[in-house]
Amino acid sequence: MFAAAIVPVYLSLKLRSNLRILTVLLSLFIFIHGLYHFAYFAGQEILGEGLFRTVSIVVLIIFGGAFIYIEGSKKEKVIV
Repeated sequence: MFAAAIVPVYLSLKLRSNLRILTVLLSLFIFIHGLYHFAYFAGQEILGEGLFRTVSIVVLIIFGGAFIYIEGSKKEKVIV
């Protein structure tokens, strides 16, 4: 699960536009979600379910909001 975060982290370092924000948020979600799976596998169900699962859901919602905001700002620029 943690290896899946390597590609978005690399892209976050190379990109300079609004995509950088999205890749940082995606990397953060993947990493926190990996911590959730690791904690649950290690027998820490309360830590995994209570903290890491909740935080990963919040980061995913923030990612969705940022994506909608960035796409909306692009459409306004095209129309004007």
